[in-house]
Amino acid sequence: EGKECILDVKLILNHAKIINIELQVYKQTYWGERSLLYWARAYDSLKSEEDYGKLLPTYHIGILDFTLFEDHPKFMAKYQILDVEDGYLYSDKLCIKVLDLTQLEIARSQSEADKKLLKWASIFKAETLEELELLASGEEVFENMVVTMKKLSEDEKIRMQCEAREDYERSLLTEYNAGKSEGIQQGIASERRNTEKERQRAEKESQRAEKESQRAEKESQRADALAAEVERLRALLK
Repeated sequence: EGKECILDVKLILNHAKIINIELQVYKQTYWGERSLLYWARAYDSLKSEEDYGKLLPTYHIGILDFTLFEDHPKFMAKYQILDVEDGYLYSDKLCIKVLDLTQLEIARSQSEADKKLLKWASIFKAETLEELELLASGEEVFENMVVTMKKLSEDEKIRMQCEAREDYERSLLTEYNAGKSEGIQQGIASERRNTEKERQRAEKESQRAEKESQRAEKESQRADALAAEVERLRALLK
């Protein structure tokens, strides 16, 4: 069940920054586009009477159990808008971070890896409550998280799953559409071949039926001629 769910959390931290966190275990072709859209939605938080100065720095954090860029695998990546020539930061209000859980084992072997980040990644990779409790032992923030998880009622779990289900199904549809273009072309070619075979078979059937019709017509004519001959002989014998 956990493999189907998408965790999506949006929060405002100390009235100073907006953080949108997504946990996704199902590989998505358009995650980059999706993360930009989710960031934009979170950033667009102004009320009608507020000016642009009220816009808060907004962070989108993707916790992924797949590698986003196969040619650029990285345990933790941070993306912002920069000048492509000298790296000057355009604005600190756009920040997208990606935590790649598939790189956890590699990160553990790197001395410069953030130990706290390794702990969080290990917790996200945990598959049982017992494993979570073991990882959380001795650290209050993690222990509190496990306690909260234990307190979740079955109804709340179901509600959370239902809320995530629509997004999950949309993800599946996106992946299907992304992958079916080639399949459509193959299917069209296959359908054309099948259609041509069906046309040829139908044509042969039509020709066979025509021959049968002609044969039946000849038989009918022969029967009529025979019947006429019988009648002629009867007339002669009278």
